[in-house]
Amino acid sequence: MTLNSRIYRGIVTHERQHPVSHAFTYPSTFFAFDLTELDQIAEQIAIFSHNKRNLIRVSDQDYLYGEPMPINQQLEKLIAPERDGEHTLLISSPRYFGYAFNPVNFHLRMAGTQLLSVVAEVNNTFGDRHVYPLKDLKQTADHTWTAQCSKAFHVSPFNNMEGDYHFTFKIDEKHLFMGVDLYRDGKYVLKTWIEGKPRAITTAAIFRYSLLHPFDTALNSMPRIIWQAALLYYKKKLQVYKRPSPTSENTLIDKDEK
Repeated sequence: MTLNSRIYRGIVTHERQHPVSHAFTYPSTFFAFDLTELDQIAEQIAIFSHNKRNLIRVSDQDYLYGEPMPINQQLEKLIAPERDGEHTLLISSPRYFGYAFNPVNFHLRMAGTQLLSVVAEVNNTFGDRHVYPLKDLKQTADHTWTAQCSKAFHVSPFNNMEGDYHFTFKIDEKHLFMGVDLYRDGKYVLKTWIEGKPRAITTAAIFRYSLLHPFDTALNSMPRIIWQAALLYYKKKLQVYKRPSPTSENTLIDKDEK
């Protein structure tokens, strides 16, 4: 049976415009998991598991509310349940050798090739987790959707809590692009995006695109974050903003309440 799930090979890019210019691009490997296929993938790929220890695994408890229940059930607290003909893609990096840190995961509700809604799940380095449910998507071109919302969660210590996020999703059979841009007073402060080309999920593909490129997976997210933060602080002399206590109802995990 053909799977909707895919492994992607591409890049992740950050471009900061204000108050100083700073940009970087890294190669990246990430996955689009159809949430109904996780157990099927585990049956087909010996080194992959769902909720069990393995070289590579997806654990339901790593997402959203952090509860030991299927991700789709957790999503139903935020958006409507799937209807006939719909499916949900989780854009994420799984745990490699038991470790993962995903600054952002995307839960894409699809009907065929149409994007219906998105839950953007953001994790910061303090252990907090926040979601932005994007239900009012606008289709601006073939296979392209946009959405906006106010910033309500502390992520980077080099940005305050002011501003709006502009989201862009471009999804077709040959390419996936997801952009999150921070605007303040009508001008962009930071543009970020991840994009890649899909491959079928097979043991050979996982070895080729993930295990043979360990620094392009979630294994290297935290070292990259630390390195870029050091450059911004010591070289670019950016102001540091302390983490405020979360106040939004969409902050699902507050490290102070753990």
